[in-house]
Amino acid sequence: MKIILLFIYFLNLIPLLAVDISKKSNFKYEIQYEHDPMRPYLSSDKIALDTEHKYARCIRLQMGGYWDEIAKLYLIIANRGHPTAQLHLGKQYVHGNGVEENLVEAYKWFSLSDTAIGKHFIKIISEDMSEKQIQQAINLVKNFKPVYY
Repeated sequence: MKIILLFIYFLNLIPLLAVDISKKSNFKYEIQYEHDPMRPYLSSDKIALDTEHKYARCIRLQMGGYWDEIAKLYLIIANRGHPTAQLHLGKQYVHGNGVEENLVEAYKWFSLSDTAIGKHFIKIISEDMSEKQIQQAINLVKNFKPVYY
């Protein structure tokens, strides 16, 4: 009985696996769950699955050092509010991996992750930033609008 239920469960997931919601034109968004508005990826099973799929792909691509492609994928899911992707994207901005080195952007992503490690990274990079750069980063955080696609 358990095997049959598990099989039915996976059959129901197959249509979700075939959908790439990063293509806005084909995506109809539907909120299924209450969620933090800064974390849209938690609002539906479809966007959560797509987000985790992209995150797993980034981890695999890191092994080969495909930083340009990784940055593009992290940007999609970081904009959806995925905190770990936001941390990784911040680190890419610190080191210039796949993106132009930019401490203001790094600060923004570390701050948006709202994690202890993000706060730690902010403390470290702030030592190399001017007050003007820090204020720019704070303004980027204030004006950040997460996306649902």
